[in-house]
Amino acid sequence: MKADQDYIAGLGLFERYTHNTKIGRMLRVGGATVKNRLTLSYELSKIAKHLAASEKITALVKPQAMPVTSKPEQPIPLEVNTIDRLRSEQKMCYKMLDNLHAVLPYREIQERKKIAFRILDIDDQLKEITERIAHYETNGVIPPAPVNDEPKKISEMSEAELIIRQNNVRTYIARYKRLVADSKKLKTLPRNQELLDKFQLELDEITERLNR
Repeated sequence: MKADQDYIAGLGLFERYTHNTKIGRMLRVGGATVKNRLTLSYELSKIAKHLAASEKITALVKPQAMPVTSKPEQPIPLEVNTIDRLRSEQKMCYKMLDNLHAVLPYREIQERKKIAFRILDIDDQLKEITERIAHYETNGVIPPAPVNDEPKKISEMSEAELIIRQNNVRTYIARYKRLVADSKKLKTLPRNQELLDKFQLELDEITERLNR
């Protein structure tokens, strides 16, 4: 009885995992004879080997995970960069004014005059910067800076203008040093090096004038 139940269960497995209806019909119609048991045992062993091989391949060949695509970094709007630079210049002007006002009472008369003129120059620059920042905060747009027909020469700049220009030039130098160091295109390397040398010479001239 137990043997018959095993045969029927084995036959069910055979019919589940194979499409060979000819052998299946023979095993079912012929019953649990010795020959049929041997045939069924042989066919089930083939099915078992096939299933084991399929599971092994499935374990080895794992589905590839979808690559994680990072969103491209959004460039910082030019207005944000410019307003940050203006606020930095505004703070710098305040610091310079604080320092000049602090030392003014303790200087000789002749030097006081020079300091007073410096204070006036910085006040003018501070007023212009503050107006541009206020316009941005109200309208969301930075008005253009007053444009002269020709840019001022370093020899014509006030001390406040020299200090602000010095900081800007240092930023340019850092940028072009990075571009020269990381340059992968030979076409742009000479131009970047030329600009780096130009700004370095300008920085040297500004520093010399400020140290006088």
